[in-house]
Amino acid sequence: MTDVIVFHHAQGLTDGVRQFADQLRGAGHRVTVPDLYEGQTFGTLADGVAYAQQTGFGTIIERGRAAAEGLPNEIVYAGFSLGVLPAQMLAQTRPGAKGALLFHACLPVAEFGGTWPRDTPVQVHAMDADQLFVAEGDLDAARELVATTYAAELFLYPGDKHLFADPSLPDYDEAAANLLMQRVLGFLGRTVRFDPDPSGGERELLGQYLDFQRQTVLAKTDGLNREQMARRHEPSALTLAGLLYHLALVEESWLEERFLGLPVREPWVGVDSEWEFRTSAELDPEQLRQRYREACERSRQAAVQADGLDQLSVQPLRDGRRFTLRWVLMHLLEETARHAGHADLLREAIDGTVGE
Repeated sequence: MTDVIVFHHAQGLTDGVRQFADQLRGAGHRVTVPDLYEGQTFGTLADGVAYAQQTGFGTIIERGRAAAEGLPNEIVYAGFSLGVLPAQMLAQTRPGAKGALLFHACLPVAEFGGTWPRDTPVQVHAMDADQLFVAEGDLDAARELVATTYAAELFLYPGDKHLFADPSLPDYDEAAANLLMQRVLGFLGRTVRFDPDPSGGERELLGQYLDFQRQTVLAKTDGLNREQMARRHEPSALTLAGLLYHLALVEESWLEERFLGLPVREPWVGVDSEWEFRTSAELDPEQLRQRYREACERSRQAAVQADGLDQLSVQPLRDGRRFTLRWVLMHLLEETARHAGHADLLREAIDGTVGE
């Protein structure tokens, strides 16, 4: 779960902005949607911009700052068009930002201090022929941001609409909005900061590094539908669905079955070595994610039951040797990290989403 604050566009806090926030909530995130217009909405963009000009853009930004004051510092700031003003300001100046999502607008970073925080990822989304984005300098600012910031991405969608992600407005473009949401959910899934305790013990660090790789694999599937999860990229036969189902099997077979000696769980009884890759497309994405989450949690509980890293497994390896908890945690870390790399490439091929 990630904390997100979403700032509305110049037409106010519309039903479409609320629906967008509800989609994020439905994906498990905690979302705040402040009203910068004190209850007013406008039927046209021109009327909304006129109100913002009368109110003062500085006032709009300060209302955004005030709305964020009671929220954690570790938060993602999102803004639609006008809402990019407070979102970008806070991402650049408020310590601890987990990320920024800038929809339909982007300001030069010099507006808020001249540099983008090095460890703060950012996505910019707009249509490639939107004159409000292209002709007013936002596209140039976004390209400069991407050129100077490692963790910055610019996504351009075909079309000339401005507020295309708001389903309550005439500019709404369903295909582009769905792709934007898919990329946003993937972004939010990657915002969990990995900050292992440098003074931690061996057992704690192994668990922390393994959990980070588990979270990375899950993040690579956020926002994708069933067809995308089952999509292959030739010549490889790997799919994200197959990887996720395989890793659920890996978790359960090593920690529960081999290390603790527990019975094989369904549906793994009697299956061959490729079964999970062949059958994963039959499951919905959330079923696959939930099965993997549950498998990881059972693995954590199995590791907790051990007396220490030197405890030996109940079942031996093929050569007859038994392995320690240390060995199996290292093996799971290696295999999960390897498949996280596969998942990274598969996700980029699907919709261009990159990063941890």
